[in-house]
Amino acid sequence: MVIVNLQLKIKPEKKAEFLDWFKALLPDTRSYDGCSELSLCSTVTDSTAVDVISKWESQDKYDTYLAWREEDGTLAALDAFLSEEPAFRFLAVDQKF
Repeated sequence: MVIVNLQLKIKPEKKAEFLDWFKALLPDTRSYDGCSELSLCSTVTDSTAVDVISKWESQDKYDTYLAWREEDGTLAALDAFLSEEPAFRFLAVDQKF
């Protein structure tokens, strides 16, 4: 299992529009093959920061999903909302308690 932490910095004037747009994408992400959990999180100390935390069966499954989002134009559309390049963190789950 892999946890993916997608860190986004949103243009302040685009935050409400971004949240509406992004929330509409989440059901398809959650139902995509290999995704077992998905959360959209706002950072308490930075109103422009949004983190997307998801759990996937493998990084290969996530990479397949991300390629699909590139093909369908979602990643290009995302750029209009960002003030910085997105950051990805991939965390292998070694143990669950």
